[in-house]
Parts: sequence; C-alpha cells; structure tokens
Amino acid sequence: MSAAISRLTSVADAGAEAAAKALAELVGCAVSHRQPVDRSHGSAGRTKDHSTGIFFEVSGELCGGVALLFGPRSHDRVVRCLLGDGDLDPEAAFSAVCELGNIVASRTVSAVADTLGARILLSPPNFATGRAEYALESWVSERRRLGPVLRFESELADIGGSFEALLVFIVAS
Repeated sequence: MSAAISRLTSVADAGAEAAAKALAELVGCAVSHRQPVDRSHGSAGRTKDHSTGIFFEVSGELCGGVALLFGPRSHDRVVRCLLGDGDLDPEAAFSAVCELGNIVASRTVSAVADTLGARILLSPPNFATGRAEYALESWVSERRRLGPVLRFESELADIGGSFEALLVFIVAS
C-alpha cells in the first residue's frame, strides 16, 4: 500500500468513526465502524441490498464525495427513531432521512477536515431510493470520467445487527 493510500485510509477511518458516533446518537444504540476498505478498482465483495442512498459532493482543499447507504430495515429504524412509531407521512420520512444524512455527512467531513487540517465544503444532499448501490456506481462512474478517483468504504452497524449502513468516501485525484 502506498503512503498516500495509507494516509487516505486513515483519513477515511477518522470520518467513519465520526459517522458511527453520529449515527449512535441518532438511532439510540452503539454503532461501530469497520476499517475502511479501498475499493478504488471495483466494488466486489459487497452483497447487501441498499434501498436508500444519500450522496454529497465534497469540495475545497479535498474534492470528491461522501455517500451513506441503508438497507430497508435500517431505513425504517432511522425513520422510527426520528419520528416515532405512529403512521408516517412519506414526506416527513424523506425529510428525516435527509436530515440524518446531513448530520452524519457533516460530522464525517468535519473529522476528515480536522485530520487533514484542510477546509472542506459539503453540498446539499442528493437522495436515491430503490437500488441505491446502482446510483452509487453511477455516481462514482461520473467522477471517473473526470479523472482517477479513490474509493473507501466502511460498514457501520450496531452489535445486534438491527442497524447497518455503508459509508463511502470518494477522493478525486
């Protein structure tokens, strides 16, 4: 592993740790993260169904993006934690998940910026429903058309397995 990849892996790890802490506060359970995996040369190894994705562009001293993907069960848990157990208005559920994405992405990017000592800006979210992993692949492919990208993925989950998410950190090189 090159020194640059090693450094970016540790930066992505700092972001994943911040994301796990933010999610723990929001969903009310301990959330851990796995060491980010460099998936710059493909996405093999991921088999989970991610029905929801929230995507953010990152600019400033570091360019790229951050995405947070959830499966259906985790999406429902997020919505219930934020809005309660009553009948849920789809618009309110959408807004709650976007707000959760904003909080998690903001904390992720803040941790990355602090680690690098850099100024990094976060765009408003783009939201994907259905098969979010396809939206992720399209999102990454668009960036690859502009030049090489590095892609780091970290799984976020509670110990009981009732909540799982995938954090993806893209760096344009």
